[in-house]
Amino acid sequence: MCLIAFAWQAHAEFDLIVAANRDEFHARPTEPAHWWQQPVDVFGGRDLQAGGAWCAADRQGRFAAVTNVREPTREGPARSRGLLVRDYFAARRDAGEWAAHVHETGAEYGPFNLLVGDREQLWFVSNRGPVRKLSLRPGVHAISNGSWGDHWPKTEAAQARLRTRIEAGDLQAESLFTLLADTDTAPRDALPDTGIDTEREHFLSPLFIRSGHYGTRASTVIKRGYDGAVAFHERGFDADAQPTHTIDEHWRSF
Repeated sequence: MCLIAFAWQAHAEFDLIVAANRDEFHARPTEPAHWWQQPVDVFGGRDLQAGGAWCAADRQGRFAAVTNVREPTREGPARSRGLLVRDYFAARRDAGEWAAHVHETGAEYGPFNLLVGDREQLWFVSNRGPVRKLSLRPGVHAISNGSWGDHWPKTEAAQARLRTRIEAGDLQAESLFTLLADTDTAPRDALPDTGIDTEREHFLSPLFIRSGHYGTRASTVIKRGYDGAVAFHERGFDADAQPTHTIDEHWRSF
């Protein structure tokens, strides 16, 4: 993912609400969200190039999602950050244990921000920035390709809009997909400085990125109730930003 807006224990019915966009090269082979064969009882899309995943949830109510961290000067080989999502479900550890493991081994991976949670806790872990591991308190948050706490236009907009929808009780999947579909670019004087040129920074500033080479490949909406009910919605998009698939899956975690 390259944008994740989420609410943790900030709603009377849903303990977890996620609205996220995955931005990627259109040529990178991808499998839409489905029930995995290995590890079992996990639902999410898969990266067919490196074998990992960007966002998934399982029948136990666990959840994980990852973004890259923009770092133009990074050199040398590194493990795919998508494996942090896949291996969390394979390890069968609770979120706190996996967060501690990733905190210790994070240097092996490309620059990442990871959200990892279960029914009791939600953690942020990164191998970049001043905040490397954080047990999240109830609230509405958003992360993208910077450090925890960075005030990017897209994260500020996504966080504010998700909070507004929660306050209005407007949490239908269609409303959250509309939130994610915003293609407006940020004002140039509000752009972050991540080491790339201004034109590319401007191109990457919308919530939904549209181009024939690189852009938003999938939007994901997840709602998990305090009663364990999970709703997982995914929309895929082609290089023209036209929908390729719509997936709606529901289950009750145990």
